[in-house]
Amino acid sequence: MGFFDNMRKPQGKLGNIQLKSMNKEHTPVSLWGLKHLNIKPDNIILDIGCGGGINIKRMAENAKKVYGIDYSIESVKLSKEVNKKLIKEGKVEILKGNVKSLPFEDDTFDIITAFETVYFWPDIEKCFAEVKRVLKPGGIFLIGMETNGSDNLIMKFWKHFIDMQTYNDKEITTFLQNNNYNQITVYLRDGKNRKEIIKSNGIEKTVNDDYSHVSFSDRFMQWMTVTARK
Repeated sequence: MGFFDNMRKPQGKLGNIQLKSMNKEHTPVSLWGLKHLNIKPDNIILDIGCGGGINIKRMAENAKKVYGIDYSIESVKLSKEVNKKLIKEGKVEILKGNVKSLPFEDDTFDIITAFETVYFWPDIEKCFAEVKRVLKPGGIFLIGMETNGSDNLIMKFWKHFIDMQTYNDKEITTFLQNNNYNQITVYLRDGKNRKEIIKSNGIEKTVNDDYSHVSFSDRFMQWMTVTARK
């Protein structure tokens, strides 16, 4: 398996190296996404496509318990390593599995997150339905992406090499609406102008965004976080 294939499903030593790199490189966009989430001490959370496990560790600081799931065994291994202490404490559990058929009962989770992963989900609307199945009534589904579509040069580059699909906020909103999610809110970060655009219920507003933990390339991306309730 080559470098670009490993970006989709990390395997072996190369996959391990890439996952550790992703834990670092995806930190800015993940932290920005997490600031739109109010985690409570009694929350049970699922992180789908948990990758290197760093977001699990972050969310476990405030939640009752966090589960992680990934279809890459290398991701599962590293996530367990990163969260070794929390697993021993019973605050974290990490499993190998697929978003198409989540190994959980209906109405299990208060919050479900998906950071930098929906690009690779097959039949995304059916996957959103499966997420909704295991989400508690009133629970929150958060999607974090470092792009609002594929219009910029950076995403065009990655799409040329990786089997992935990028979506804009209108498409993601439509997929959620088709699955009867409600209270859908889109947060877009305009890195160049340091603004945040918030779209909800047909209303759009712009606020200042002083988030400064970004790389040079991040300034040319429009980060997107979407939240929706069951």
